[in-house]
Amino acid sequence: MNIITGAEGFIGSHLSSVLENTLKCDIKSLNSVHPSDLFYHMRHEKPEAIFHLGAISSTTEIDSAKITENNILFSCRILEYCIKNNINFVYASSASVYGLGKDGFNENCVTKPLNYYANSKMCFDFFVNQKIIDNPNAKIVGLRYFNVYGKNENLKETGASPVYKFFQQANNTNEIKLFEGSENYLRDFVHIDDVISITKKAVDFPSGIYNVGTGNARSFSDIANIISSLTGAKIKEIAFPQHLIGKYQEYTCSDNTKINSIGYPQNRISLEDGIRRTINV
Repeated sequence: MNIITGAEGFIGSHLSSVLENTLKCDIKSLNSVHPSDLFYHMRHEKPEAIFHLGAISSTTEIDSAKITENNILFSCRILEYCIKNNINFVYASSASVYGLGKDGFNENCVTKPLNYYANSKMCFDFFVNQKIIDNPNAKIVGLRYFNVYGKNENLKETGASPVYKFFQQANNTNEIKLFEGSENYLRDFVHIDDVISITKKAVDFPSGIYNVGTGNARSFSDIANIISSLTGAKIKEIAFPQHLIGKYQEYTCSDNTKINSIGYPQNRISLEDGIRRTINV
């Protein structure tokens, strides 16, 4: 048996659909186990692995107590349980820990998160790194997901990628609203199929924290142009929002040196192919 927390979320729902004999742990569905009952259920059947994807993922959440309880303390409880009971532990970190990326996007570089969510991910990563040192026989793998996109992004709510948002605009209004200067904002957009392949395989990785991205940065303008070419929607530039100035990552790009070094295949789905998969063309 495997356990997935956050099983009703974007990545969790995709992972649960491809893993057999899985106990889903979430608070949204009547068909899943509530997180507060997770440890009770594990008393009756020991899982082979726990994929801990559940978290408060809103980058606008400012309740530090709420963030700490859910993203750090609960994660630590699961981590300790896995170490004690010899259970493989794979969890979702985030590329948001790199902040503006001025020190690079290598797993060993200085992290500079810009919001409470990113801070919570950074803090738990610190605990994990120490636990890996103290427990060399444990299997503990963190995955720093970059900008994940694909089908069912409606589950991400406000955190949906520009691929999802632009396609919705194109489909509903035949017009894509693009911030002025979007050609200068580049991100590492990684398709959900690549993310799930890596997440499944992570139980075989050496313990550590790994970037999950393509290793290529593409602009928001690239996405708009690709979707425009596929749908015929027009692109309309709009003013850049004042509240995002200074808090909007201009560039992210996964340094894949570490994941490459353990022999994981280097090929990733291109942005063009990924968008076609996402919008069924």
